[in-house]
Amino acid sequence: MKISIQTLGTLGDVLPFLTLAQALQDRGHTVTVLAPRDHTERIRESGVEPAAPPDFSVAGWMREAEQRGTLTGPFAFFRDWPRMIRPHVEDVLERSLEAAEGADLVLANPIAMPARIAAEHWQTPFALMALQPVIVPTRALPCAMIARRAHSGWMNRASYLAVTASLAALGLAVRQHRARLVRPPRAAFWKLDRHLGRPLPRITALPAVFDVQQPRDTRDDTYWVDYPPLASRDRSLSADLTRFLKAGPPPVHLGLGSMPPDELADDLPVWLSRIEASGHRALISRSLADCLRTIPDTCHVYDDAPHDVLFPHCRLVIHHGGAGTLDTAARAGVPQLILPQVVDQFWNASRLAQVGLTPPPMSGKSTPKQIDDLLTQALAAPARTKAQSVALELENRQPFSGTVDLIESLAQTR
Repeated sequence: MKISIQTLGTLGDVLPFLTLAQALQDRGHTVTVLAPRDHTERIRESGVEPAAPPDFSVAGWMREAEQRGTLTGPFAFFRDWPRMIRPHVEDVLERSLEAAEGADLVLANPIAMPARIAAEHWQTPFALMALQPVIVPTRALPCAMIARRAHSGWMNRASYLAVTASLAALGLAVRQHRARLVRPPRAAFWKLDRHLGRPLPRITALPAVFDVQQPRDTRDDTYWVDYPPLASRDRSLSADLTRFLKAGPPPVHLGLGSMPPDELADDLPVWLSRIEASGHRALISRSLADCLRTIPDTCHVYDDAPHDVLFPHCRLVIHHGGAGTLDTAARAGVPQLILPQVVDQFWNASRLAQVGLTPPPMSGKSTPKQIDDLLTQALAAPARTKAQSVALELENRQPFSGTVDLIESLAQTR
């Protein structure tokens, strides 16, 4: 079968779909991945065929969004809609149409909603796969892009109205294109329950460590699965990084994933100084190092490394709270501290705190004393024991192959 995976966003929005694409290819299917042009080489290096990408750069988009505050909340997002979203719609739609032609299934993340129009145009089965609670309203969980923690049942369900509003706005932006490409009847774009007269499959993939079961108030045609684990096929680390790891005790890894490094620029020197004061070495990415005037002697800067290979060598992982980083650290059995910056990172941090793997996230700037207290707690033996225990439990969960089975079955519904 031919499967078109379409995902827009940062690297964290792409990597889990590469894991899925690799697994589908291993079963003999033809898979392409459509993503922003920033990720074309990464897709190709993973052994997956990249579809012709849209022209915009997600790195540039993220920098402008950080400067404007676009992702600080739903009101800021809608305020910036005309400048940050609308100009890219036509370009993304054209690439989506090209990538979906001849496919047996189009699988997209919620950011890549033009893929839905492409699937309607080609009369192709379509499925949505979200990497956080966002496309299936439920009283059990809040919309992670809006709420920073769980609330009462009705408030949880109401938080998904922001997604409905976003889809309604996007529907207006693509209305003429959709009318040209899709023959009637056309369901309202903000409704996510039907596709080509059938129920629309909606998949929510959450880090296995959250241990979320399908909520009782959701339909049978929605699916709740474990987040696709990062599975790098190249298991090597650079020679410089390997020498650093072997030269001393496991370091503390400090990173922001795909977030703009400016988010942590002011706090980074303080965190590094407190890590050094705790007697531990630090490990940071090149993008973060570029924000520093000086780098402590105990800090090593690396250019790139797969987290699933690197994290098992670390003593502690301090990060932004992205689902992929969180899931990879949990599977590595490494304690975590989360410094959430935007949108779903706050909910991820809150959820991880609920299962006892990290302290509750703090808002605002942290004082040196607060940082010292957090490091003491995260570096203590009980935190390490808890992380290792959870990692062993994750090894015994239902294998990822169940999600691959699901995608195969959805591709056979034509």
